[in-house]
Amino acid sequence: MVDPSRLLYNLYKVLWASLDLIFPPECVGCGEPGSQWCKKCQASVVRLPPPICDRCGESQNRPGLCRNCQDNPSPPVIIRSWVFFEGSIRNAIHQLKYSRNLSLGLVLADSLTVFLDELGWNFDLVIPVPLGVARLQERGYNQAALLALPIALKTSAAYTPRGLVKVRDTPTQVGLDRRQRRENVKDAFVAEPAVVSNRRALVVDDVATSNATLEACAEALLAGGAEKVYCITVARAGLHSIGGIP
Repeated sequence: MVDPSRLLYNLYKVLWASLDLIFPPECVGCGEPGSQWCKKCQASVVRLPPPICDRCGESQNRPGLCRNCQDNPSPPVIIRSWVFFEGSIRNAIHQLKYSRNLSLGLVLADSLTVFLDELGWNFDLVIPVPLGVARLQERGYNQAALLALPIALKTSAAYTPRGLVKVRDTPTQVGLDRRQRRENVKDAFVAEPAVVSNRRALVVDDVATSNATLEACAEALLAGGAEKVYCITVARAGLHSIGGIP
């Protein structure tokens, strides 16, 4: 029997491939024609080296919890990022986020799905980090949703964008330290209990910096009755090198 989600995923890929025939792509990393993100640039990404913190996913010098997670109580969530926010992946995310290169969502989601296979997580909902009303109107789309939808289709999990809502527009996180970022997004998200209760949720975003937004999303989902919350991002940036990522 054909998995309906896999069928939809294949149709989704055909849709974007047909647009590439009409508008021939160039690699966002090096400009080479023929693909959105060429194999050479994909191979240049830098994975986070182990050991990493069991909870927040940041690289450190020893296994277990990092000092920040030990010193600062946080929700029982597991956060992981695929690569460092640098080089061609930085260009790809900027193109997706600010230049309306929407087909990059599928390209990056394919890599995230492979990474998820490595992690072996068991989830049944896929939820993009929601944007506030003002930011969504300004941008016209949610880049996290462009990552989350193909992940849901490829893993046969339920794509659930309404499982989490941003109820308060927040100022940009750029220039804020870790404590300020947490205060900025505190109580900014609310989960829908009828959707998330007793479910295992995967929250998807493009970049993690301090994890403040992801932790706020996890707190809302757990308060709404979610059984377990995982968070995944394409890239991880340090507070010293966020380069315009809000």
